[in-house]
Amino acid sequence: MTNTVPHIQADVMNQIACGDKSALAQLYHVLSPRLYGIILRMVRRRDWAEEILHDTFIQIWQSANYYDPKRSEPLIWLSHIARNKAIDFLRRHENRCCSMEEISEAEAGFQRSRPSDDSPAEARRLQHCMAQLPSEQRQSLSLAYYRGLSQSEIALSMSQPEGTVKSWIRRALTHLRECIGL
Repeated sequence: MTNTVPHIQADVMNQIACGDKSALAQLYHVLSPRLYGIILRMVRRRDWAEEILHDTFIQIWQSANYYDPKRSEPLIWLSHIARNKAIDFLRRHENRCCSMEEISEAEAGFQRSRPSDDSPAEARRLQHCMAQLPSEQRQSLSLAYYRGLSQSEIALSMSQPEGTVKSWIRRALTHLRECIGL
């Protein structure tokens, strides 16, 4: 992502906060495919993902004035909204991951989305760093970020103590930060 893209999106966020519907339409046109992909990986059903994407943009419209460009880029803030909407939806619909087969399937989400040669360097670097993680850390992250499970739900699903799961996730995130260079 170039340095001008976050700045342009920050300006668009400011316009949305001022009630500019065309700015919201512009943001939707540019970012809806990416947000839809995040949501779809979590809920695994297109009809649900479309509904959640709709709710995500309603939330963006209603809370754009809370966006602070000093704290994060717009894409990060918007991705968090989409992810949280998907998690809320999954919790409401009790779509939980409980079997070892589903745990493996969630972990495979990282493997299936292997970046191609024309993918951004950041995606390839993240995939490389994820491959270096021990399987339990990779599974924990997959369940948290692809399925939207809480740490206690992950602990139940993996038949592990909650403290162990918290440690796995914390260590995995620390490794990713160091590996990626944040």
